[in-house]
Amino acid sequence: MTSGTYTPLKLAVGYLVGTYLLFLTLGRAAESPNLVRLTLFVSAAVVALCLGYVVHARRQRPAPLVTVSAGANPQTPRLLVLVCATYVLLLGIAQLGLIGVSTPFELLQAVTNPGERYFHQLQQEGQFSRPVQVLTLLAMLYPLLIPLAVVHWSKLGGALRLYVLGSIGTYALYYMAIGILKGLGDMLIWWGASYLVLIGYRSARSAQARRAGRPRRWPHVLAACAMLLVFLGYMAYNQSERAKSAGQSPAAMGNPVVARVVGEDLAAGLAITMSYPTHGYLGLSHNLTVPFEWTKGVGASPALGSYLEQYAGIDPRYDTRYTARTELATGWPDGMYWSTIFPWLASDLTYPGSIAFMAVVGWFLAKFWLESVRQRRILSMALFGQLALLIAFVPANNQLGQTRPALIAFASLCVLSVAARVGQRLATAERPRAVPVAGRQRDGLPVGLGRPVGLSTVGR
Repeated sequence: MTSGTYTPLKLAVGYLVGTYLLFLTLGRAAESPNLVRLTLFVSAAVVALCLGYVVHARRQRPAPLVTVSAGANPQTPRLLVLVCATYVLLLGIAQLGLIGVSTPFELLQAVTNPGERYFHQLQQEGQFSRPVQVLTLLAMLYPLLIPLAVVHWSKLGGALRLYVLGSIGTYALYYMAIGILKGLGDMLIWWGASYLVLIGYRSARSAQARRAGRPRRWPHVLAACAMLLVFLGYMAYNQSERAKSAGQSPAAMGNPVVARVVGEDLAAGLAITMSYPTHGYLGLSHNLTVPFEWTKGVGASPALGSYLEQYAGIDPRYDTRYTARTELATGWPDGMYWSTIFPWLASDLTYPGSIAFMAVVGWFLAKFWLESVRQRRILSMALFGQLALLIAFVPANNQLGQTRPALIAFASLCVLSVAARVGQRLATAERPRAVPVAGRQRDGLPVGLGRPVGLSTVGR
């Protein structure tokens, strides 16, 4: 067990505890009808996440570190990177076409007016496009691109790097053109998770080689902080533009001291930005006052409910989920404001069940982290990014089940991961055992020990 074994858990706990402390100190905690109960529930959920993670980390013996020896012939999955980048590029172009942006001038107008475009997009929900519908079925290629690109960046070559940046940039422009931050946040989270895997692998490799000293991490920290500041700055600008488009008074929303420094509009955007990761806890406190009513397995995921309603004729029971019934009981708006992930989960699992669910999340977070760092499995990296996304949106909602692309991507990656593991075990069972030769290694593994193949690994 290395020093980096618990790095994701430390970051997750720091984030969840930090957002809740921000809610208690600078948020709307005074409006909570049951602050003690809310605090106990959030604490129990964080403890469950920790328990699940620690149980797997302590009980699981890490696999030998997969490395590439000097005599090996490393192969970078350039074709897979190219396929994923092409998918993201086509998806970005199709989405821009769906919202009516077809010229550079129209794109510039849309990007520079995020507030106006945001409310315009809300009025256009439900638009249909056959290309977008088809591309949605292949949504798992989207969360695969960034982990692959980050881990193999130094080996992709100049042309492929530019192509990857162009595809990601095109898709990012779509979200900037509709004034919605969700897609930009997803990419930032996946980049951070993938970079964490890269740093963890390099640290483990250095420790295995017994090199003196530790790898320098401050350049990575500075890069991450710079990207986060840029995103938060754009988010504040975006929110201030929304406030102006909605006719709200920035002076009433922003802190007067901050307003004197950065201006009233940006101060309003900063105030709303700060409320993003905190106001969901107030929604949770309202939801905790509503009695349980089972939604028969569809309350946690609006995307699943929409599929069942469209193709199976099953009532998704939207009116019985916690967030809908809480609006009727307390007035906390369903869909307009967040209520954290827990009421969504509790609609199917109950609140004690949602705490147990966090323990499962912790267990798989440890599993995918250790597999990503030590075995360099592509699918584990992608699923680690998916769980990072889920944890980042814990103060908001069940992000992996909110939209159809998110649900398809997560479900597809899970199915592929299980299939790859089953195939690997069958292949190992059929392969004749080789006798390890003392002192000989191939690609960092003793001869005779099976190596992950195909989609399960990268870095060859």
